[in-house]
Amino acid sequence: MRLTPSSVHLCLIRLCLVGLLALSLGGCLPKSKAWTHPGEPNPRKEDRLFEEDTQFCEGKIGPQAEGPARDAAMADCLKRLGWKPKVKD
Repeated sequence: MRLTPSSVHLCLIRLCLVGLLALSLGGCLPKSKAWTHPGEPNPRKEDRLFEEDTQFCEGKIGPQAEGPARDAAMADCLKRLGWKPKVKD
């Protein structure tokens, strides 16, 4: 089978379209996080709220806590703000 210039161009165009589709859909997928907020049904708003609450908790915890102590303090802070750990499937 011999490739002609037009078939090569067609393959390249298709490959580019598939790549663009994958890139555009990549930004639409929700961020994976281990927490959920039962009071916020909208996933996009929940993601923004999680970012805000995470920054708030990091500010409250401070840079002193490290390792497991930091993780426990962060979990406690998020729970106080209404977040619940996601149940793993």
